[in-house]
Amino acid sequence: ELRFGPGGELLGFLNVGIWDRLGLGISYGASNLIGAGDPEFYTQPGAQIRVLAVEENIIVPAVILGFDNQGFGSFNDSTERYMIMSKGIYCQTGKTFASTNISFTPSLGVNYSFEENSHWDMFAATNTVFGSTSFLLEYSPNFNDPLDRNRGYMNVGLRIIFYEQLFFEFDLRDLLNNSIYDQNLNRFIKMGYEQQF
Repeated sequence: ELRFGPGGELLGFLNVGIWDRLGLGISYGASNLIGAGDPEFYTQPGAQIRVLAVEENIIVPAVILGFDNQGFGSFNDSTERYMIMSKGIYCQTGKTFASTNISFTPSLGVNYSFEENSHWDMFAATNTVFGSTSFLLEYSPNFNDPLDRNRGYMNVGLRIIFYEQLFFEFDLRDLLNNSIYDQNLNRFIKMGYEQQF
């Protein structure tokens, strides 16, 4: 997966499923990579681990335990944090409700970030799928962050899947103008490829 964001940010992800319940990933990128001026490469790659602790069934929602130290935006060496901090360790639960050609998956999670002022946070998301198109909505209150306006981060996205393997996604991030540095309605583009065998 490749993510293109404000400030010339380019971030790449490679994720591999190990068995049905374990996924491992690595990510790396830079801000100001596209455009004028010197690129600011991240000091270290990010790592992702996902474990499906409870598999979803008709009654029980899925439960995922994970770790993700990849934040977004520029990295500040003095505070050792990204502009938008990573999730750190997290627990997420969700349930899919489906009918013909449409599915709706709400989810809720809690996380503990290790960046700068290490703290607990939470997040909620929905994913509504119409055929090969997905509408995504997510929100995080982003508690106790000195670099925000205490409104939380709300993001929306539209994903289109081609041939069941390629996807293109357009996102609008920080709809509530929460960051003290960025303007609202940050635009992101994601492109990716997924293969199962």
